[in-house]
Amino acid sequence: MLTLMSTTLPRRLFDLVEALQGRGVRTTEQLATELGVSERTVRRDLGRLLELDVPVETLPGRHGGVRLEAGALLSPVRFTDDELLALVVGLNAAAMNNDEGLEQAAGRALTRLGTVLSPAISMRIRALQRTLKPATSEEFRPVAAPSAHVVALAEATSEGRRVEISYRAGREAGVTERKIDPYGLAKLGAWYVVAYCHLRRDLRTFRVDRIRSVRDVAESFAAPEDFDVLRHVSESIAMAPFQGDLVCSAWLDIDLRTASRRLAFATVVLQPADKGVRLTVRTGRGGLDWVLNHLLKLDCEVRIEGPDELKDAARRMARRLEAFAG
Repeated sequence: MLTLMSTTLPRRLFDLVEALQGRGVRTTEQLATELGVSERTVRRDLGRLLELDVPVETLPGRHGGVRLEAGALLSPVRFTDDELLALVVGLNAAAMNNDEGLEQAAGRALTRLGTVLSPAISMRIRALQRTLKPATSEEFRPVAAPSAHVVALAEATSEGRRVEISYRAGREAGVTERKIDPYGLAKLGAWYVVAYCHLRRDLRTFRVDRIRSVRDVAESFAAPEDFDVLRHVSESIAMAPFQGDLVCSAWLDIDLRTASRRLAFATVVLQPADKGVRLTVRTGRGGLDWVLNHLLKLDCEVRIEGPDELKDAARRMARRLEAFAG
């Protein structure tokens, strides 16, 4: 049936199938409005689909209409956790490519997948799509994590389910058992889950590759509204003590949204300040030129606030650039 649908049906009938499949009960009036045709055309096209053995179901009565179950035109399709994660991450990455056409196409592809796959797989795709936040920076070294853990945490986040994890904080640390309320996942090289940790009684950021197991505990929780998981992870990494002993700060003559899109590195703190944006990042003395190189890429006025080591590094860089020109 899939071959027939993709090679011999007119585009109008293909559009009708997409408007029906997995969308619940639709009336001919709704379909006509969505497709930009008359109700008479819709009724005729529905008859054509029935002649082709497309399993369109008609429901009589005041609240009746027609419907086509999700996946009705396909043989069962199965994905491993690795394949499902790669699918959603890849389409999300395409949607974040600053290309409006590509972003819309990626969104349509994810929506279409949800209408043709089984309800269980569709629910997992929606859970991943709602909870995964990949960063656009290419500066992070990829770190693999078990896809089964990423998918399980995404589903728990989406459904507000508390889970128990076995977690090793570092190579030298032991494994601890923790109940957590997962608020979301972000990928900045490694996968991170931000969660309320009942053991520490505070918000914590966990690397998923250090999680040994994920188990349901049949308890629910309510996550904070509008929680920005990517910003939380970025700021946690930016200000972590292991980054260095220097906290660099600069004022940018730019709005927060534009700064977030233009900066090539994600592990910084960006906050509104004095009709502009204040950038804060922690680094060591060896990373000062790295900070300056990124500031130079910004097409706006920049004022370094501190520390003195960053200002001195900027003066050295300016003298070197002047020598290049002279």
